[in-house]
Parts: sequence; structure tokens; C-alpha cells
Amino acid sequence: MKEENGTVAQRTDTTGEADRGAPPAGPAEAGGPAALARSLRGRHITMISIGGAVGAGLFVGSGVSIQQAGPGILIAYAVTAAVVILIMRMLAEMSMPRPDTGAFAVYGRLAFGRWAGFASGWLYWVGWPLGLCVEAIALAQIVHGWLPALPVWLTALAVVALVSAVNLTSVRAYGEMEFWVVWIKVAVIALFIAVGIVAVAGLLPGTPAPGAGNLVDHGGFLPMGLSGVVIATSGAMFSFSGTEIVTIAAGEAEDAAAAIRKSTRTILVRVTVFYLGSLSVVVLLLPWNSAAVGESPFAATLSHLGLDGASTVLNIVLFAALLSTMNSQLYASSRMLFALARDHDAPGYLARVSRRGVPYTAILLTVAVAVLCLLLQVFHPTTAFTRLVNITGDTVYITWIGIAASHLVLGRHDRTAGRRPAAGTGVWLFPWLTWATLIVLVALYAVMISLPEAREDAVLALGFTVVIALVGLWLQRRGPARDQLSGLQSNQPREVS
Repeated sequence: MKEENGTVAQRTDTTGEADRGAPPAGPAEAGGPAALARSLRGRHITMISIGGAVGAGLFVGSGVSIQQAGPGILIAYAVTAAVVILIMRMLAEMSMPRPDTGAFAVYGRLAFGRWAGFASGWLYWVGWPLGLCVEAIALAQIVHGWLPALPVWLTALAVVALVSAVNLTSVRAYGEMEFWVVWIKVAVIALFIAVGIVAVAGLLPGTPAPGAGNLVDHGGFLPMGLSGVVIATSGAMFSFSGTEIVTIAAGEAEDAAAAIRKSTRTILVRVTVFYLGSLSVVVLLLPWNSAAVGESPFAATLSHLGLDGASTVLNIVLFAALLSTMNSQLYASSRMLFALARDHDAPGYLARVSRRGVPYTAILLTVAVAVLCLLLQVFHPTTAFTRLVNITGDTVYITWIGIAASHLVLGRHDRTAGRRPAAGTGVWLFPWLTWATLIVLVALYAVMISLPEAREDAVLALGFTVVIALVGLWLQRRGPARDQLSGLQSNQPREVS
């Protein structure tokens, strides 16, 4: 496929529909431009989608949100879960007829023009090397607690090297690693909820049934008022970031349609059980204003239940969660960089793939940036770096706002063209729920700007987004101002021109 007159196009027949009979492009010679390997199986995609939604933010970061909202954290996470479910339905609806590694960056490009795809792709990519660095340091600190003789920086580099080796081997290797690591998280969370239910029912020896006391006896259900719930919703939104990786991975799935449909149908169960279920156990068993809850809600709950070795168990799980997150961060960032290069929005060499269909140049660049950040953080820690990490977290909101806006355009276009959403993937009550999601996201970001403690980072993230969009607009003006909506209607992967 070539980019003609600045637009993303496919081979089309006389009716303008994409050629569904074209064979998928396979990996060419090593170092040459080719399509990515399509070797992820359904079980890989399922675990990748779970891994994206369940990370270190649940095990540790949720404690901060509980301190901000009290028992009202359940409202904050319920609202966030509803937004996440709708965002995933939007992505599924847009991905089914046009699965692509570029995912929402491609959909932004199709909906609004090259500038939107350029901005969305680069905005999404730039946060991942920094996130990879932060996760590596956190994981290395856990190992340092077990083996004090090992320096943090050396362990962090070793972990980055391990994740890099897995991603460079093949996409199947990435999928297998994620499959088994995520199983550890799923098993522990399920066990935690099961033990919690037994304790809440008063059936655990030595632990009396708490009743509803911890929900209402410490300032009421909303001790910080609705403002606390809103603030906590911002943290909850960040905790759910990563769920969108499944649509990126679908571009390399053996059966993209089946993978997208299955992950979309199970997202409701995942976010309800893993997040709302586990946090309900925490706020029912412990006072929300306990210092231990703020530090580590899961460890505090297990300690309250008299389970020895709770901190060790949680550190092992957190280790697995961080390893899974790093694995997915490198995967998602390298694929987005590959897609940007394929669409001529990044240097062409970043679209090169190995004989196994792995975008090795995109992976190596992402790792290089992550290692640079890692060394700067370890040897020259600065507040500026921490602030930059916070700013990249704010870009999650902007990315999801872009997804909702793209869905308004592409959803209307598909319906006008007579293409109805595949069963189990369409957004209900279109376009009203899409509009509602967009308004909620914009409102939450506006609240962040209004809060003194979050304003500066939120404004800087928004400013960074504007700069990238302006660069994309400048590139777009070198050709037609709008990409063709008729492109990417096939399930065949696009080739690099």
C-alpha cells in the first residue's frame, strides 16, 4: 500500500471498497520493510487485555485514591469502569472492520486527517519509554529488598534487557510471557477476593464480621464529599490505562475479529471483579483513613486478617505485575512507532522488521530512550523527571478523548455506509453514549486543571499535545487536509510503502 496524495489508502476496486481478496503481506528479508507477524492466539489476546487493565496501580496506587475519597472510592471506580467499558466498545467497533497495529492513531487519522493520527501516535509513544523506566526502577527496588547486594540500577538494566529480549524474539514470545505472568496476577486477586468474602461474612477464624461499620463510621460514605470522588476518579482513570493495548495487539492476531470480540465481551466482568471486587473487600474490612491502607491496601488487608508473610506475597505479585506492565509497554510503544513510520509520520527505518516479523528498530529506539531515562534517574535524580512522568500520565485522558472523538466520526460514517457494528462490539445508543463519554472525559480533565496540585502538570501535558498537533498540521498542509474515510475497511494488514 502506498500513501497517495497525503492520504491513507488501500487497494480498492471500482466500488471503492477495500480489496478483501488481497493476501496479507508477510515478513520480508531481515532489515527490510514488511508487515508484522500475525501469530498471537486468542488466549494471548485475552491475557494481554487483562494485563493492561490490572497492574501496579491496583495493588499500590489504589491506596492513594482510597485516602482521597474514602469508601466513595467505589463510586469513583464504578464511574471509571463505565468509561473504560465504553472506550473499549468504541475501539472494538472501529477495529473490527479495520484491525491495525496503529489502532486509535490510525482511526484519528481517518476521522480528522493526518495531524490527528500524528499527534495521537506520538503522544501515546512518548509516555511509554518513561513508564518503562519508572516500572524498571520500582521492580529493581523490590529485588533490592530481597538481595541488598544488588544495586538498583544494575537490576533495572537487567530487567529492561530481559523484556527487550522477549520482545525482540517474536510476538509469540511476548504473548506467551504475558499469558503466564498475568495468570499470577489473576490467581492472586481471585484468592484475595475469596478470602475477603469469607472474612466479611464472619467465617474466618479470629476475624469478626465487620458489617457496614467501616463504610459509615469514619466520616460517612463520602467523608471528602463529591470533590474527593472526582479527584479519586482521576487516579482511577490512570489505573485503567493500558486496556487499549488489546486493539494494538489485534493487528498481529491470527483471528483479529474473534480476539477483539472476546476481549470486548469480557471487559465488564474483568473491571467489575478485579477492581470493584477487590476494593470492596478493602474498604469493608479496614477503616479508609488507616495509614496502612494508604501505603498498600492489599498488604494492610492481609495483615489485618492475620496472614503472615503478606508483604512478601504482595511483593512477589507486584514484581509480576511490574514485569507484565513493562512487557506490554515495550510491545505497545514499538508497534505504535512502527505504525507511525509506516504512515510516513516517523523515520522510515523504524518500520523495518526482522525475519520473525518483529519491528526491531522501533523496539531498540524505545529501549534506548528508556535506558537513557533510567540512567539519568538513577545517577542524577531530579524533580523535573518526576514531573515529566506525571505529565505523561495526564496524556491518558487526552488519548481517550481522541478515541471518543474519532468514534463519533467513524461510527457515523460506517452507519451511513451501511456497515453495522459486529455483534457484541457496538456502542449502545450511538451517538449519545459516545457524546456522554467524551463530555465526562473533558470534564474530568477540566477538574484536574482547576485543582492547584494537578494544574501545572495537566496544563503542560495539554500544551505538549497542542505542539505535536501543530507539527502534524504542518505536515498535513504539505498535502490534502483530510484522509480518506474509505480506507482500511479490510481485515488485511497494510504494507509499508
